[in-house]
Amino acid sequence: MSCLTVSARHYNLMAHVGYWMNIVVSLVVALFQIAGIFCAIRAIMIARTPQAAIGWSVALIFLPYLAIPLFLVFGEAMFYGYNLAGAGTCPPLDKALQGALGSLSPYRKVPAEKYAHASLIAEKLRKLPPTQGNQVQLLIDSAQAFPAIFEAIDAASEYLIVQFYIIRDDDLGRRLKQKLIEAARRGVRIWILFDGMGSKQLPESYCEDLRRVGAEIHSFITNRQFGKRFQINFRNHRKLLIADGRVGYIGGLNIGDEYAGKKKLSPWRDTHIRVEGPFVNALQVPFVEDWYYITRSILPIPFRASPSPEGQKNVFLITSDPSELLQTCSGVYLELIHAAQRRLWIATPYLVPDYALRLALCHASIRGVDVRILLPQGIDHLLPWLSSFAYYPFWRSAGVKIYRYQPGFMHQKAMLIDDDFAVVGSINMDFRSFMLNFETAAAINDVDFAKDVDRMFQADFKLSKLENLESYEKGSFLFRLKVRFASLFSPEQ
Repeated sequence: MSCLTVSARHYNLMAHVGYWMNIVVSLVVALFQIAGIFCAIRAIMIARTPQAAIGWSVALIFLPYLAIPLFLVFGEAMFYGYNLAGAGTCPPLDKALQGALGSLSPYRKVPAEKYAHASLIAEKLRKLPPTQGNQVQLLIDSAQAFPAIFEAIDAASEYLIVQFYIIRDDDLGRRLKQKLIEAARRGVRIWILFDGMGSKQLPESYCEDLRRVGAEIHSFITNRQFGKRFQINFRNHRKLLIADGRVGYIGGLNIGDEYAGKKKLSPWRDTHIRVEGPFVNALQVPFVEDWYYITRSILPIPFRASPSPEGQKNVFLITSDPSELLQTCSGVYLELIHAAQRRLWIATPYLVPDYALRLALCHASIRGVDVRILLPQGIDHLLPWLSSFAYYPFWRSAGVKIYRYQPGFMHQKAMLIDDDFAVVGSINMDFRSFMLNFETAAAINDVDFAKDVDRMFQADFKLSKLENLESYEKGSFLFRLKVRFASLFSPEQ
């Protein structure tokens, strides 16, 4: 066989392969384009804002190879899992929630007039009234919070509800596990939820150790539906512990050594509260709903509210729930900002507000309210840290003061309004907390508690630096480019 014949056959083979490769590539391109169009239609139908609908649809149609994977991960803006689980149409669940409402009704009391609209929104949308007769204790940092939490576990005699975004199998996590094992062995029923993404490194052996003594523990997962396997939105960011329906803990601390100040971001600055009284019954309701979604079972817990003998504080629950069409958290926070007359001090690790929240904060400052926002100098998540600088021109124009907490990392979520109102919980001042995560916070109308929060803020400001709000505009081109890129993930995009 001549070399010419071999070359001809080789050429024909390569031409044949090239022909089919062209067909395959053309099919892949066509499939991506078709998938991009279908995803763009879905984005238009589900987006919460016109800006998001436009941004997603343009990217999905013209850059489908890049945009489709991003849409599959970040695109969903509304969580339908509760509805599919039967929430609102399940008689046993409805009966349990009605029992909670019935136990709270005798203690219902609307807070001071200027906060009445905020509490009314929370009550109408979540069916949980503001209650009187609560004792609230401020717990600053892990040195105060974790000993109090472990003391409550040791004192529990009936049941424990435990829910954290992050539970780690480290020194603090193992200490919690041991405390819970000891409680279970003395007959205490234990129910535990942790977020499937936040606690993705938690080994199954940790859970099995608890199950062996009778504790029930589950991962909160929201991407079980077909077609939503890659979604990472809708995280359960709640951080709470309830003992016997009598004492509750809520705030910003998770279970991990970094929260006890033992890792690279130390010292870790955070805030929790201890609550005793009727409010604890309200705090159980979101957990009962979360538990039903995950297990399809009703928690056998009694709803029996009783006032604390040591306090008469007025407290109501603020929640964020991505299954809600009307966002409770956004409505309540906007009303609280509008209610501020003298000061509005906010501590948050992440500041990525939507347009309405940004406008409300600016208007408060313009009308003479002392608006201060305390942010961390340290970085734990780069994108939201960079995004916060994009809003500096707005804050400067309105006279809003931005402080950066210098030591370690500040993770607390707290707000102080005038001299008689405070909010502490898991809610960040960003669109993820307001629209995409499951969150809880306690809103407390009480002068004495506000004084405690005032002292806490004053101490934090002494460890903080007042920002030059021209720093973004005067920054290098590369820095401003990074900030603008990070802000592409803001709620207005």
